[in-house]
Amino acid sequence: MASRKNRSRKANRRSPPSPPGLGERLRQRFEGLIAWCAARRWYAIAAGLLLLFGVSLVGGYWLAERLELGDGERLARDTLEEMKRGGSVTPGEPAPKYARIEDLPGLPQYTEIEPGQPRPTLEEKPRPRPQQVALAPGVETWRKNAVPFRDLSSKPLVAVVIDDVGLDRPRSRRAWELPGPLTMSFLPYAKDLREQAKAARARGHELMLHLPMEPNGRNDPGPNALLVSLSDAELRQRANAALDSFEGFAGVNNHMGSRFTAFKPGMETVLRQFKSRGLMFLDSRTTAQSVGDQLAQEMGVPSIVRHVFLDDDESLDAVRRRLAEAEAVARRQGFVVVIGHPHEATLQALNEWLPTVQGKGMALAPATAVLRKRNGWD
Repeated sequence: MASRKNRSRKANRRSPPSPPGLGERLRQRFEGLIAWCAARRWYAIAAGLLLLFGVSLVGGYWLAERLELGDGERLARDTLEEMKRGGSVTPGEPAPKYARIEDLPGLPQYTEIEPGQPRPTLEEKPRPRPQQVALAPGVETWRKNAVPFRDLSSKPLVAVVIDDVGLDRPRSRRAWELPGPLTMSFLPYAKDLREQAKAARARGHELMLHLPMEPNGRNDPGPNALLVSLSDAELRQRANAALDSFEGFAGVNNHMGSRFTAFKPGMETVLRQFKSRGLMFLDSRTTAQSVGDQLAQEMGVPSIVRHVFLDDDESLDAVRRRLAEAEAVARRQGFVVVIGHPHEATLQALNEWLPTVQGKGMALAPATAVLRKRNGWD
């Protein structure tokens, strides 16, 4: 009897509940998290949005800094290397074919001349003496790299600029072996550019960078030219790659560029790069619509303009006639800037004419001397 009662008591006792398993505990915590988020959903949403905004700001700043300081420098270096190779910098695109003077027989015309629009001789109207541009100390690179020239006033000055230097190396060498001082303007994609520039400077000539810019016609200005279709960032990249191609030059003049030099937004972007480096600008005036010189004056960039082209007509007699024009312009306005190219007739005519300049009461001068005289600077 007692044993039956004991069994009945044991049967009526409740077994203690078993502890919840891992899955049950996870389910309970998840439900609790959902309940907490539901109670505080607006706080959670606001916190999440703030977090995403903060991450986007930090990430955007890091990316911009990386592009500006790291990738920008890498792109500029890559652009410069592609200039040397004459290829495309865009992956997957075929390398364009550029007309290189050294590869073409007879040294054909490498300048742009619009049909029916011969480039006239330019003369500057008398103007009041402008104030000297105030540059920060140490940034007047054009003065630092200028060929010394003392006497600005006693004689008319003749600055002879030879463009397209560096591609046809034998003729380029003949150009810098002429009596000077002359101004040698080197294309940034020439091979052995630094060595050639040093050789020209050692002969007493001033150096310039001949920066390729987009023409109106079909002539090809060469790799990585400045184009009106490029963004400001791309223009800065190409300009800075060219500006880093060699050292010791006092300024920049445009190679071709009848379309680009008439494009004010692009010229503003490029002139800012010249100003930040303390360089002068020579407007080659390949078009009457160029805004280069006027815009440079407005922006405080030291500038001069081309007055006479020597060799649009490459015959020897034509070059001699243009040199006679240059003499007349120099006597009338006190200075002249002449641009020629390392063509056979040009080199021959200059070889004959340069030794006679002093005897005609004029002085050969570097481009920076004309800049100083034009602006009334010491």
